Amino acid sequence: MKAKVTVALILAGVALAATFAILQPSHHQIPDSESQPPERTLSREPPAPPPPPATPEPASAPPPLAPPPAETAPNPAPAQMSLAPTNKLERLAQIRESFRALAVGDPASALRAAKQITDETERETALLTLVTEWTHGELGPPRSRARSIAAYGLEAGLGTELAKYPGLAVLWANELTDGPGRSEVLRVAALAMVGSDPAAAFALSGQIPDTDRPKFFEAVFADWGGQDTDAALRWADQLPDPAQRDAALAAIRTQAPVGIGAALSLKDGLPVINELIPGTPAELSGQLHPGDRILALAQGDSSFLDARNVSLQDVVKMVRGDPGTLLQLQVLSADAPPNSPPRTVSIIRDQLKFKR
Repeated sequence: MKAKVTVALILAGVALAATFAILQPSHHQIPDSESQPPERTLSREPPAPPPPPATPEPASAPPPLAPPPAETAPNPAPAQMSLAPTNKLERLAQIRESFRALAVGDPASALRAAKQITDETERETALLTLVTEWTHGELGPPRSRARSIAAYGLEAGLGTELAKYPGLAVLWANELTDGPGRSEVLRVAALAMVGSDPAAAFALSGQIPDTDRPKFFEAVFADWGGQDTDAALRWADQLPDPAQRDAALAAIRTQAPVGIGAALSLKDGLPVINELIPGTPAELSGQLHPGDRILALAQGDSSFLDARNVSLQDVVKMVRGDPGTLLQLQVLSADAPPNSPPRTVSIIRDQLKFKR
């Protein structure tokens, strides 16, 4: 009887527990909309084994450095940076820097690099940079440079800035110029060379067309005559061709004329002596002084011609002449009283000579 009662109590407990489980909702139930897994073929591969436990770092080892964030990464090396400028200003700045570097190397290579630039503004920047570097910034007046560029073109006009560096000027002419521009650059090179090496200066005429050579010779002799008249005259006297010798003398005398050596100006319609050049007939005679007014002139024993209201250019022509000829002047001193009679001064003309 007791066993039956025990079985009955056990069955009643089981039934009560089942009823409680059915009435109590589960806290881990998944909503219906998410309870169905997506359709896919389940892998039958065995699960991956767990990773092995990490070996602990020694206490003395420093912690690993984290990589720098992207915004603090170091700049790339210059060779890896893009060389393409973003605007015209940056492009010109880049050209200036490049040709400053080229200027310290082989000049011929620098000029050929500039010649390859097709944009005129960029080529001007490159060439002006080379000229500035090679002359150490000692450039001529901008207006003079502009006139040369207008007359002979960009390359030749800038090449004339190298007059004090004849070797560079000749190289510039050979690499960049032709025609009249080439002749002009070679001319300025010859002018710089003629004082120290006349033979090399005149040898440059061999690189000039035959039609331009007379002008080249005249320019070189004229400039040389103004710098060292004696040396220019001696060289001209050695020329075997009489026509070329006469042309050389004429060119020399445009800068070192035959005359008396008085600098003139006009005042109140009369020629006035401003200055007497030392060592010339006017100064050596002791008869003329600064401030003297010239009233009339006579060639040799000819009649006097009134100098009043005659242009200064015509007066100068009358003062100049051949060496050894006589010039007479009627002169009134600057401090002469009114109505004073003029005095007559006779002077023998001579070749004026300069040495700079």
